Amino acid sequence: MPVLLRYCLNALWPPFLLATGCLVFVFNLLFYLVPFLTNLFVYQAGILYSFLLLLYVQPGIWILAIPAGFLAALLIVYGRLSADGELMAIESCGFSTWGLVWPMFVVSLLLSLFLIVFMDILLPWGNVSYLKLDYKVMNEKASIIVKERIFMDGFEGYTLHVDRKDDAQNTLNDVKIFAFKDKDKKYPYRVIWADQGVLHQDPHNFHAILDLGQGRMQQIDAKKHQGNFDEFFGMKFKSCSLDLSINQFHDGPIDFRDPRNISMRELAADIKEKKEKNQDVRYAESEFHKKLSLPFSALAFAFIGIPLGLTVRKGSLIGYFYALLLAAIYYYFILFGDAVGPMGVLPPSVAMWLPNAGLVAIGLVLVYRLIHKHDFWANPFRKTKYSPTNFINSMQPTDIKPE
Repeated sequence: MPVLLRYCLNALWPPFLLATGCLVFVFNLLFYLVPFLTNLFVYQAGILYSFLLLLYVQPGIWILAIPAGFLAALLIVYGRLSADGELMAIESCGFSTWGLVWPMFVVSLLLSLFLIVFMDILLPWGNVSYLKLDYKVMNEKASIIVKERIFMDGFEGYTLHVDRKDDAQNTLNDVKIFAFKDKDKKYPYRVIWADQGVLHQDPHNFHAILDLGQGRMQQIDAKKHQGNFDEFFGMKFKSCSLDLSINQFHDGPIDFRDPRNISMRELAADIKEKKEKNQDVRYAESEFHKKLSLPFSALAFAFIGIPLGLTVRKGSLIGYFYALLLAAIYYYFILFGDAVGPMGVLPPSVAMWLPNAGLVAIGLVLVYRLIHKHDFWANPFRKTKYSPTNFINSMQPTDIKPE
């Protein structure tokens, strides 16, 4: 049996590395290729900064790709044992399949513990490093996103128009800003003209700040249904600062002390302090439980991957289809928990651990099915009812017919 164990363990790593690598590539291609090219060509951040920004988002990708890759590897290994008849050969030699199963549960548990350390150390490091470098790039190249003589409406509640700009001096000339109250941006209630402007980021909240000089402003009240305006006034100014709150400058948390950017020990202390002050801690508790539940998805996937793999038959892809479907459902439930946990619809602990509990419950049902199909849950190395000795002893003399 040790030979069979080594066989399964050695067969696990190639598909695991391949599947994880493919998932990492797909996630980067789908979600981070456009930001990478934007940083490289639009913001002109340079090759080094662009690749560093891409590097800093990798921990968030790996924490999702590793459990899914482990699930794919389990399906491949145990599906091969079942489809090629190796599982039947092992049982016919008198050994229980459980002797091949429990080591993978141990491996999945160790992998989950590793992912906890990974998520507690590398993920906060990646988030904070991304924030710092992103701020540095945007602070140096903020005016690059602004195009001359083009109305830019990528700002929250504002549309910006610039006649000329000087990239070397990071300045904007002949600036016009239209402010809107409605999301459709149909009726501007404020118009600002300025001779000069400088676009930069606030280091505290990463909002885009537009400093204007030598300009004037005209403002009217919001347009009424009757087409009348309640008030109108104008003013001149020497200097003015606008918080444009542009979203495209930063994706993700905008605070170095956000629960996603600190360790579990720091987060637990922060939750305790907020509870003493009677502050809302639902978002922080959701992130704390996610730092544990997401790594333990590797163990939860083992409960599904192993029985699904053992039920795969040659030429059938139904087991793989179910596994991919369940993995997709799991990650959608994580997003669901991210939404309902902080809102208070469900307790944060329930919202974050519900996907794992669902996977384990489905896996136990599949294992129960296998228990009754084979002598699946017998002790390792114990003779099963499928062994040749038991089969021969069970035969009656009348069962042997002369030729």
